[in-house]
Amino acid sequence: VEPRPPVHFLVTGFGKFPGVPANPTEVLVNHLKEKETQDADEEAVSQNGANARLRSCTVLKVSAKIVSEHLKELDRLIKDGYSESDIVVVVHFGVDACANSFKIEKQAFNEANFRLPDEDGYQPRNQPIVPSEEEDGTSACTIESCLHTKLGVEDVVEKLREEGFNVQVSHDAGRYVCNYTYFCSLNSLQEVGRSLYSVFVHVPSFHAIDPATQIRFVSALIDRLAHEARKIHAHAKG
Repeated sequence: VEPRPPVHFLVTGFGKFPGVPANPTEVLVNHLKEKETQDADEEAVSQNGANARLRSCTVLKVSAKIVSEHLKELDRLIKDGYSESDIVVVVHFGVDACANSFKIEKQAFNEANFRLPDEDGYQPRNQPIVPSEEEDGTSACTIESCLHTKLGVEDVVEKLREEGFNVQVSHDAGRYVCNYTYFCSLNSLQEVGRSLYSVFVHVPSFHAIDPATQIRFVSALIDRLAHEARKIHAHAKG
């Protein structure tokens, strides 16, 4: 039997921001980072054959500038460290403090409309994230533009629900730094013609869903995303 090709994961979470002095995604990503260190010899983080490999786990300042810089670093890492035949999944975690469930975001909008300044004091209002006209004069995006993940989030959600998690597909990641991150990621990293995927996941507060359950969810999510990415990769090859 041909071994399953590995799926390489690059993961981000966020630190504090106004109204959220302790961000659960910081805890979740740091837990993954510890697991990455523990499993370094095996280079695997999955428990049931998903062959998922954590390559990068980073907690970011809630700042559009820092996000943009990190995505450029990820772009370089992907171009320098992986071939076009490798399967790479970029997973961004953010918190929705009003939510009572996990939400896998299907799409992002080219609109920055920050209800609060980010941690660097930046507060765009009704501005496009990517300008409508590129340097070469081509019109790539308008403020109404919307980008979608190539991953089948409905299938991922269905499987996670079967495992007992309260999770849903979301079509609106807001207009704050989470949506900013997702749109920039989809726009710059999710290239057509190669197995490179980006997805954003909103988690609730630890008051809504306890830390132990959220840690189990993240582990199960990584496995399900690995299966989904590998399925799309195999279909593209076939």
